Amino acid sequence: MTSIETSPQTKSEPATLGAPGARLALYLPTPPLIPASESCETDLDIPGLIQHNGNHWRKILSILAKLATPADRRWQDYRDIELLQRNEIISFADHLLSNADWHLVAGKASWQRLGFEPSNFSPLDDEGRVLVRDNVLLTPYPDYRQFPNRMVEQVRRLVKAES
Repeated sequence: MTSIETSPQTKSEPATLGAPGARLALYLPTPPLIPASESCETDLDIPGLIQHNGNHWRKILSILAKLATPADRRWQDYRDIELLQRNEIISFADHLLSNADWHLVAGKASWQRLGFEPSNFSPLDDEGRVLVRDNVLLTPYPDYRQFPNRMVEQVRRLVKAES
């Protein structure tokens, strides 16, 4: 079951989206708008979330799906049907989630909010656009220009190696 955990300030601003206890956590600075019809007790409607929030969230959810999709599945189908249901969670909080195996901290705003200093991390490749320390990765913001398919594949290989 998917949960939409809301912050104490307002019901319309979730602190997390996705599966509690997920193994892959993505940290972003700003949550999407949640349609009033969405309930914390029902599965999250990804196509509806994209329709409600536009292309920006389509890109975010597509990149997350590419990172998380099992090898024998199409990422588009996974995104629309299974993403955030069992294995993934998106957090907007100012702390790491304790249950996740991998923490993908996306964009400098998230790095700063969570108190990460990039100089304490090692580059994943020669370009140095993804930094890694233990099970925490500092990544670019999930946008196609900043987080191209080549980079998605590098991160995917790392997080899937321990699956």
